[in-house]
Amino acid sequence: MRPYTPICFLIAMMLVACSDKPSLSLQDKAKYTAELIAERSECKTYLQKLSPPVADEKIIDQTYRAAKSAHCLKPDV
Repeated sequence: MRPYTPICFLIAMMLVACSDKPSLSLQDKAKYTAELIAERSECKTYLQKLSPPVADEKIIDQTYRAAKSAHCLKPDV
């Protein structure tokens, strides 16, 4: 039985790697991204862009990158 163990392990790993991953809704992604942004006054514009309703995933990604380049991400996250 031992020669089959590595094969079974390999098959199990392939099944786990190929399984569907749950995706976040657009509002959840905006909410979690907003939690990463610092609550300083100079960072409020990024939080406003992520407030509901957010219409596009590109807006979330662009806002995150802009907040990161402006040093508006929380340091402890």
